[in-house]
Amino acid sequence: MQALSPFIRPAAIAAAALALSSLQAQAANFSFDGDLAYNTDVVQVAFTLNAASSQVRLWTDSWTDGLNFDPTLTLWIKDGSGYNLVGDNDDDHTIGPAQGFYDAGLSLATLMAGQYLVTLGAAPNYANGTQLSQGFALDGSTPTLISQWMQPSYNVNANDQKGTFWRLNLSGVDTATTVPEPATAALILAGLSAMLLSRRRMS
Repeated sequence: MQALSPFIRPAAIAAAALALSSLQAQAANFSFDGDLAYNTDVVQVAFTLNAASSQVRLWTDSWTDGLNFDPTLTLWIKDGSGYNLVGDNDDDHTIGPAQGFYDAGLSLATLMAGQYLVTLGAAPNYANGTQLSQGFALDGSTPTLISQWMQPSYNVNANDQKGTFWRLNLSGVDTATTVPEPATAALILAGLSAMLLSRRRMS
């Protein structure tokens, strides 16, 4: 499976953490943003529902009339076997404000309580199957910089969809956080280990 590349802006994480600390007892709204470097990159955002809900909405509003790439969203639920497909969407601009024609959105009738994951990529990097472990359509292909890629919905006359910016909004969920790519997680762990080792030597 392709390494996941969130490229999350620190401000988004701080805002989400603040929302978490102030609204632990009720559903909240979250917004995350960042940049994709390559057409094979996939962002992961985990969220939880403490009770079944018909109020959950997920949407992008970053396409901006072709300034940025055409995003796609996939929703997964966690169970004993991993993450299983709930639903996906490439183009639905009717979910949230400020969406453009090629923005993505999901609003499902009812979601049960549990742990979820939403993945965001550049269309047509769709899920390969009903389990997250099956990966995505562009896994194994040579990564192409978004700025040099011709997306299927690319307008050759406008030279559009070359921007790398993405934004994902979640409404009606209880907690939400980004999932770092494996390489980033390894760097964080290595840094923490080095700090602990340094403190032990000093004491």
